[in-house]
Amino acid sequence: MLMSSVCTNTSPLTFTDKLRINTVADAMLRELEAMLPLFQLVLGVLLILFGRQLVKFGAFVAAGSVGAYLVWWFLGNELGGLLVTVVLILGFAAFGLLGLVLLRIGIGIAAGALTYLIVSSLGLHWFYALVLSLLALALALLWHTQALALLTAMIGGLLVHRGLSWLPLDQGLVVMIVAGLVALGLRLQLRRR
Repeated sequence: MLMSSVCTNTSPLTFTDKLRINTVADAMLRELEAMLPLFQLVLGVLLILFGRQLVKFGAFVAAGSVGAYLVWWFLGNELGGLLVTVVLILGFAAFGLLGLVLLRIGIGIAAGALTYLIVSSLGLHWFYALVLSLLALALALLWHTQALALLTAMIGGLLVHRGLSWLPLDQGLVVMIVAGLVALGLRLQLRRR
């Protein structure tokens, strides 16, 4: 009601109207901030339990969408009807698979970069940090499934910890809950299918 009366009026907004809009926006922002721990809990549990699959699905869909857009941009006007649909689907699938390959490489690069940052921040010589980061890159490329599962479970654990922070729980109990969830998530993500 307030927004419709303000939006349909073509005269400039008065100070009182602006104050009412700001009050409504502030109330909505407070409600969203109150729901943030719940969103963190839900997203954290999803990442802990299904993170590897979610990231792979997201990488496939994102890269596939970019591929379909590029195919449409380059060939959309040239082809017609059913042929353009088939080419779009093929472009989506091809770029989606390319996204999965690049995800594997990205995991290796991220592991190497994080290792370099951590080791160099500990005060080791840059050469040793570089050697250790290359080792981490190689290990992450070899065991990318395990590295992705560990990464998503740890990020999910951090989100669950933040989501539980608003409850009046002992921090030791929160850490035990998070550790149990991360262990369960790693078991679920790494089991053979």
